[in-house]
Amino acid sequence: MARQKGIVFFEGTLGGINFYYRKGVPTARRAGGGFTAKAIKMSPNMVRVRESNSEFALCSTVNKYFKLALRPFLAGYKDGTLHARLMRLFLGIKDLDATSERGERRVGIGYSTVYGPKVLSDFVVTPGRPNLFSCSYAFDWDALRFDVHDFSVAAANFPKGADVLEVVVGVLRFDFETCTYASVMADPVFVDRDFDAASFAIEVNGLPEGDGVLVAVARVAFYQRVNDGLFLLPGGDGFGVEMFGC
Repeated sequence: MARQKGIVFFEGTLGGINFYYRKGVPTARRAGGGFTAKAIKMSPNMVRVRESNSEFALCSTVNKYFKLALRPFLAGYKDGTLHARLMRLFLGIKDLDATSERGERRVGIGYSTVYGPKVLSDFVVTPGRPNLFSCSYAFDWDALRFDVHDFSVAAANFPKGADVLEVVVGVLRFDFETCTYASVMADPVFVDRDFDAASFAIEVNGLPEGDGVLVAVARVAFYQRVNDGLFLLPGGDGFGVEMFGC
């Protein structure tokens, strides 16, 4: 690496040399830096790179199938950042695996730690609506029930133009090793603007079959009533999803 000197400073690559600014200083260095496909595969100096690539590939597979498992809860929702944000989530959960060697750390082992379910539960699925309601709610794993307390239309934060709130709750079983999944979903509950109950609950009828961890998922979606039909309200605050790790 060398500093550029002169009156005119370059940016870009010329003759195999990268010209760029580093901390405001015009700098030059040889392009490539040794990161060739052969070096990454064979060089002893690239061990950490190979380990990171291996773990990244495993997390990428988990990410792909977990998004498919969430599809019933995300119907109608579009977010170009979700894939990358979920990738960071699973890379973070993988880092909780303190028993495997670097390059072989697994999301499933990381999730099995005491912190794994909390990291998942803290993940914001829908940034436009990070909380489902401005009131108390939780998933009761013993009763397989989603409980909402101190509820009101105001607490539901109906967006402008929304007439009906839909609440969907289900339990997802996901195997981080095989990336197989199954889910059980309760019947949706519809809440109009004149709803006056202070609390309500939605029970899930049993658990999905198979192996893997259990994750409860709750979705709220707001609709506008047009004639005899309901149409999903566009906009980030008209759709919310939260996960509850077990």
